Formats: sequence, structure tokens, C-alpha cells
Amino acid sequence: MALSKTQTKRLGGLLQVTFNNELPQQVTEELVEKGFVKTDNGNTSLTEKGLDERKRLTTLAGLNITYQGKKSDT
Repeated sequence: MALSKTQTKRLGGLLQVTFNNELPQQVTEELVEKGFVKTDNGNTSLTEKGLDERKRLTTLAGLNITYQGKKSDT
């Protein structure tokens, strides 16, 4: 199943946060507004909702991504 444009943009943003890459301000604001990302002193990280959404979207896209930065974040 292919992801919609909105889902693709969201997944890209969530993956950028996961791997500590820069995001455009607009994308960051959207993810924070929807509760997927939190910012603290200029650092962004995924919330529980963001982790769940990343897992859901990678599954829908047929991706098997394992991030080993944090054991609870796989």
C-alpha cells in the first residue's frame, strides 16, 4: 500500500527527528502541533505518539527500520 502525500511528509519528518537531522521550521511546527514531536532547549525528540506513528507508517510503507539508538525505540 502506498502512503499518501501527507503520510509521506510526516514519515520523513519523524525519521529526520529520529536520526537528529535538521527539519524545516514548518514541518517541525506541524509535528509538534499534532503531538508527534516535542522540543526542549532546541532539541527535538519523538513523543510516544510519534513513536507509534513512525512504526505505523513504516509498516504501511513496507519498511523494516530498526533504530538501535535506544532499546525502547525499536
